[in-house]
Amino acid sequence: MALFYVVRRTASSVAPVAFRALKQQRLIHSAVGAAFQNRCRREITKGTSWVPSRAATSTAAKSKYEENLLAVLDEEIQCAVESDPPTQDVKPKGNIPFEIEDFPGVQTITLRRKYGNEEIKVEVLSGDVGDDNEEGGSGTDTTSEGIQVNLTVTIAKGGGPFLEFICTGYSDEVSIEGMAVKDKQPTEADAVDPIPYEGPPFNDLDENLQKGFHKYLEVRGITPSLSNYLCEYMINKESKEYTNWLKNVKEFVEK
Repeated sequence: MALFYVVRRTASSVAPVAFRALKQQRLIHSAVGAAFQNRCRREITKGTSWVPSRAATSTAAKSKYEENLLAVLDEEIQCAVESDPPTQDVKPKGNIPFEIEDFPGVQTITLRRKYGNEEIKVEVLSGDVGDDNEEGGSGTDTTSEGIQVNLTVTIAKGGGPFLEFICTGYSDEVSIEGMAVKDKQPTEADAVDPIPYEGPPFNDLDENLQKGFHKYLEVRGITPSLSNYLCEYMINKESKEYTNWLKNVKEFVEK
């Protein structure tokens, strides 16, 4: 029977990221009107012949800006919680044969398992979201439909070379984008030639060979059902991480 664990750790740890270009997450939207600065100046100079120093005016204006920023942060936190509330745990439809490592504050999660004499690791990163303007789309749907996850699958046997598969996971399929045979330790040849040959583009391989590699991953647990679960899991993680990020920003500004 397959084993399913979700490991929650409070300590932050940076997991290796297979996709170097990490997608920027949603930004805080704040608008600070010029009226705050003008009103601040009037209140300081009203009813007195004293001319405020530049430092005093700067301090008062900064306070107004921070109050406005905090108000916008509160609104965004409330909106994030109400419109896309995270759940405690996303349960798979059935068991998955992987242990999941999920560190708060990290964009990726890592899946690990043993398969015979093989050590299999899957690094998961949220991918692009489908077009919300498609027919029937509400623009606020948070199901796994229309989203994808980026997967880096490594299969190792001891300390020698290992296979690396770069995949894209959708709600109903896993697509292999590329693969390579790599060494754990760099050799002298790597120092002379830092770009070793890693094989042709995956789509250029014989169709039967492509099917064979898909089956190779499937029997090791890299299946469409796992991909669908990871899409839902990363939606939930994204929601939690974004809300926590907003709260951390607010806490810093309040100090």
